[in-house]
Amino acid sequence: MIISELKKDKTEFHAKVTISIHDISQQIDTELANLAKTAKMDGFRVGKVPLTVLRKKYVPTIRNGIARDKIDAATKQIIKDNKLNIAFDPAIDDFKNEDDQDIEFVLKFELLPVITLPDFKKISIEKPVLDVSKKDIDEQLDRILSFSKSYDKETKSKAKSGDQVTIDAIGYVNGEAFEGGKLNAHKLVLGSKSFIPGFEDQLIGSKAGDDVSVKVDFPKDYHSKDLAGKPSEFKVKVLAVHQESTQKIDDEFAKKFKCENVEQLREQISKNISSNYDESILIFMKMELFDKLEELLKFEIPASLLEREKEILKDQVSKVGDNAEVKSMSDKERAKYFDGLASRRVRIGLMLAEYVKQNGLSITEEDIRHALIEQAKNYPGQEQMVIEFYQKNKNALENLKGPILESKGVNAIFANEVVIKEKLYTADKLEKFLENILRD
Repeated sequence: MIISELKKDKTEFHAKVTISIHDISQQIDTELANLAKTAKMDGFRVGKVPLTVLRKKYVPTIRNGIARDKIDAATKQIIKDNKLNIAFDPAIDDFKNEDDQDIEFVLKFELLPVITLPDFKKISIEKPVLDVSKKDIDEQLDRILSFSKSYDKETKSKAKSGDQVTIDAIGYVNGEAFEGGKLNAHKLVLGSKSFIPGFEDQLIGSKAGDDVSVKVDFPKDYHSKDLAGKPSEFKVKVLAVHQESTQKIDDEFAKKFKCENVEQLREQISKNISSNYDESILIFMKMELFDKLEELLKFEIPASLLEREKEILKDQVSKVGDNAEVKSMSDKERAKYFDGLASRRVRIGLMLAEYVKQNGLSITEEDIRHALIEQAKNYPGQEQMVIEFYQKNKNALENLKGPILESKGVNAIFANEVVIKEKLYTADKLEKFLENILRD
């Protein structure tokens, strides 16, 4: 096998491979001799088929098999001898495989660039930090209190707004009870506006044991067309009236939320408020990091990687129905846009892969489990089905690993490499800041 180098630069390596007819003939003769020992053909006994007959029938198949083997062998040898870091399997060009002639072909390798990691210490990234105020925590505590109301104090007094009444009721339209209009021992908080407008108001002043006729008009946009806009009467029996039990924000209350005391509950609330912004802050920081890496990463990239990324981007844009900005571009502007974005993504992706490799980062079972849970969250009610799909589909599961490694690489860079400068924001200002940044 003769290998002749044709081209070598930072992104490509081409080599011509020649397999002499002498070597091919020797291999064909060897394989025919082995085949002749067991060959079966009509008119001949086993092992007695003439070589001339076998040659005519099997040589084309044997020769093609030799060509495949030589391509594999040449590929491995070229990679080893030249220490190539290839992007993909090589393309095969100028393939010649004619009877009684040398086998010739050209292997075209696309090479991954030699990547020198940037000096991360020269990169400064802003990290927005929410300055959680006492007011923010107090407001959240008030919300928790509103969800923690209890009505265990029964009263014989007249019901007032904020009390809970337990009622039986039957609804009538045009003097006839309508379907779905019957309530049994239903608990209703007066003033909650959970019933038809005006219904709750007419129960204020009633007490346990009272019969109340409640007359209301169904809203014109009511979900049941048979009732929408029609006047109705509900015959209501008040079974009980309960007053709201006053909740105290004390250590006992905190223990309901697995906190030892009120101070710990307030700390937990502060963390929960901040965590609501974690994902948006991380997206912003990644954008900042990638913008600065784009300025630093100037290595050449394989053409096929670039084209593949451009096709992915075009496919993504085509699936977004309202991407008016891209659609309004001229063909030249759109091509430039895709070239720039694809180059950025490929360079950053290759750099992150190199960083992950050099720092020995790897994917754990816990990483995959977390990624599966995150995917399942996108399909409420079908979580188990989504998880089972990934567990049974190895290709789909493999596709999760790229984003996992990218995330681990980015998180490691933030934790160990770049300079992080925290900047405090109030809740209102942080929301506006992130909204403007992520919208752009």
